[in-house]
Amino acid sequence: MTIAVQLESLEGLKRKLTIEMPWDDIDATVKKEVKKITSTARIDGFRPGKVPEKIIVQRYGDAIRQDAMQKVIDEKLKETFKEKNLNVVQITAVDLEQSEPSAPFKFSASFEILPEIEFKNLEGQVVKKRVASIEDKDIDEVLTRLQNQYKEWVEVDRAAALEDKLVMDFVGYRDGEAFAGGKAEGAELVLGSKQFIPGFEDSLVGVKSGEKKTISVTFPEAYHEPSLAGAATTFDVTVHKVLTGKIRELNEAFAELLGVKEGGIEALRAELRQGLERELGVALREENKKRVLAKLKELNVFDVPNVLIQEEMQRMAQAIQAQAARQKQKVQFNDMNRFTQQARDNVITGLLLREAMIAFDLKVEPSHVTKLLEEKMSAYENPAQMMQMYYNSEELIEQVKGEAMEMLLVDALLNTAQIEEERVSFEKAIQSAHNHEHGHDHDHDHDHAHDHDHE
Repeated sequence: MTIAVQLESLEGLKRKLTIEMPWDDIDATVKKEVKKITSTARIDGFRPGKVPEKIIVQRYGDAIRQDAMQKVIDEKLKETFKEKNLNVVQITAVDLEQSEPSAPFKFSASFEILPEIEFKNLEGQVVKKRVASIEDKDIDEVLTRLQNQYKEWVEVDRAAALEDKLVMDFVGYRDGEAFAGGKAEGAELVLGSKQFIPGFEDSLVGVKSGEKKTISVTFPEAYHEPSLAGAATTFDVTVHKVLTGKIRELNEAFAELLGVKEGGIEALRAELRQGLERELGVALREENKKRVLAKLKELNVFDVPNVLIQEEMQRMAQAIQAQAARQKQKVQFNDMNRFTQQARDNVITGLLLREAMIAFDLKVEPSHVTKLLEEKMSAYENPAQMMQMYYNSEELIEQVKGEAMEMLLVDALLNTAQIEEERVSFEKAIQSAHNHEHGHDHDHDHDHAHDHDHE
C-alpha cells in the first residue's frame, strides 16, 4: 500500500492534511525502540542486556507503540509540509482517525500557513514625507515652560487660588475608617495640576495656612486599586502653607539651576536645541514610517493567520502587565478583543517588513547599531555607560537591531516612491507623535491620569 495524502483548504489560511499509510514505518520504529530498551533494561531475574524482547513488549509495549506513532506522525508531517511547500505557522490539532492494526494507519493535522505575498513596493506611488525643523520660537516656548516648571515658591498670607502650592497633611477615610495608602504628611500640591483624584484639588481652592478641612471625594470607577475603585471617601486635610509661584528670570542662575554650569542662557539654548532635534528626529521617523506602512498595506492585501493574531494579543497584554508591575500596579483585562485590531495590524506590519527585507536584501551592519545607540543614549547623563549596558544584553541589542532594520527598510521603500514633502511646525510634528503613541498600547483597564502617589 502506498501513502495517501489529502490536503484540504479551509477558511482563510487554515488547512487540513489527512495521511493514510501502512503500519510498516511504525512497526519498524517499535522494533528499533524495543531493541534499544532491551540492551539497557534492568529487570529482576535477568542479567542486564539479556531481557527477552517479549518481556519488554509485555511491560512497555503500549507506551512504545504510542511513542512510535507520534514519532512517525511528526516525521510524515515534516516531510509532507516540505514536499507540498507549505509554510506552516502552527499545527493547531492532530487527530488519530484510525489506529487499529486491522486497517491502515490514518491521521489528520489541522494548521495555519503563512500567506503567499506577491510583494509590491512603492514604485510609482506618491508618499507625503513629513519634514520639520527647530526654530528659535520653539526653544523660546520650552524656556517659558521651564520657567513655569521651576518657579520660585514664596509663602503668602491669603486664601489659596489655582496655581498656588499647598503644603499639607491628609488622612483618607472610607466608611469612617482610614484606608491603607491614604495618609501623607508634608505633601505638596499645586492646585489645578490634576495630580490628585478628581474633586480633591477643587475642594481646596480658598483654604488658608493653618486651616483644617474635611472634603468628600469619590474615586474613579477605573481606579487602578480595585478596593478603592468607585469608593466614596472623605479626607481630613491640614494646611500648613500656601505658596505662590514667582517666574524666575532667564539668566545665568536659571541656567545653573537646570544643570548648565558654564555659558549661561546661550549654552542652555544650545542644549535644548540638541534635545529638541533628537525628539523631532524620532517623531518624524515614526510618522513617515507610519505613512510608508499605510501605503504598503493598501498595495499588499492578504489574509492573516489567526494564530499569529492571538499570539500578538497575548504579547501586547503581557507587555502592559509588565509595565504596570514595574509601577507596582495590577492590570486586569476584561475583554481581550480590544487588542484584536491592533494585533492584526502589528502582524501585517511584521509580515510586510519581512517581505521587504527579502526584496531589498538588506543587512544591519554594526555601524547602523552604533549610530542608533548613540542617538538613543545621548539623552542620558552617562551615554557610554548606557551603551555598554545595551551591548551587555543580547535582548536589548536585538531590539536595537530590529529598530535599525526598520529604519533601513523605510528608507529603501521611500527611495522607490515619489516623494512630496509636507512641511509642518515642530509643535505639530511632536503632537502627532504623542497622539499616535497614546492611541495604542495604553488601551487597558488602568487610568493613567489619576492621583497622588498612593503609598
